[in-house]
Amino acid sequence: MIGIHETPGSFSDRWIERCREQAIPFRPLNCLASDIVSQCVGLRAVLWHWTLMSPAEPLVARQILAALEQAGLKVFPSTATCWHYDDKVGQKYLLEAIDAPLIPTWVFTDPACARAWIADASWPKVFKLRGGAGSENVQLVRTREAAEELCARAFGVGFPASPGYLYDAPNRLRHTMGWRDFCDKLRRAPRSLAETMRRHRHGPRQRGYVLFQEFMPANDFDTRVTIIGNRAFGAMRRNRPNDFRASGSGDCCFDPDQVDPRCVTIAFRVAAKLKTQSLACDFLFDANREPRICEISYCSVASPVYDCQGYWDPQFGWHPGHFWPQDLILADLLATPANRGEPSTAALQTASSAS
Repeated sequence: MIGIHETPGSFSDRWIERCREQAIPFRPLNCLASDIVSQCVGLRAVLWHWTLMSPAEPLVARQILAALEQAGLKVFPSTATCWHYDDKVGQKYLLEAIDAPLIPTWVFTDPACARAWIADASWPKVFKLRGGAGSENVQLVRTREAAEELCARAFGVGFPASPGYLYDAPNRLRHTMGWRDFCDKLRRAPRSLAETMRRHRHGPRQRGYVLFQEFMPANDFDTRVTIIGNRAFGAMRRNRPNDFRASGSGDCCFDPDQVDPRCVTIAFRVAAKLKTQSLACDFLFDANREPRICEISYCSVASPVYDCQGYWDPQFGWHPGHFWPQDLILADLLATPANRGEPSTAALQTASSAS
């Protein structure tokens, strides 16, 4: 018996579907409930695709999952997999600690140290808040004066944890695929607005630190490599029009021949060192055309992984097909240690079927 935190629109939809198809006993859970520990008595494993959409989940998910691990349960995501999720400050120190090729990144919690660094730094740089997805809370800082203004605000009134509802509206409209897609987005608008308002009300205001990252010019795309178990899925994401950012553009290329194999090698190495169940690494190239990690995440939207034409194993063997990440995560969690990292027979037989 496994437990699944049920959130419509999340990975739980597919997990529940697969459990029913494969006659895997499962129990719906409410991981945000006060009695979650007692709900999990008798379970073998717990799956919870927690995200930024609910302000409550980033607040308590890490702690609850760590507690369930202490109780002896297998969980997805594990603490090693997700503690750094949506925390670019934590990612800086983590990637430096394992000697990963991170884009040079500076974090300051003392305003005097931040101002002294700004005075001597070259510009432009990229300013980021510690959280945010799809290029939220990321901006190019072209001058020292602009950096000083951001510094003053960071150590003053701070920044909202998430941008307003109309943020990125032009990009979302540009990638609306026809009338049906537009109607679907319109139908979801009230729920999206409510979620955004909750995040504004309950998300912690960002203040007391600044984070700058070296700007990597001459990058028209980034490369995302997603590691799930012993599988690497790779795709390129083109930049938004007239923008330096690729995340959230929705303009992807899934040709595996266009993915630099060095990115795959680095992603495998980082995932192994961090002992993660799944890990998405975003890469840019520096002036010497060496791949550098921009940021990492434990999860991403499922469809771009499925749209990849296959995956590499650690020996760079190629496995063609289309695979839902939810299926692979479930197979890995239920596999024995000797078999973990390869799809189960049932998963392989149905990997190419659409949900």
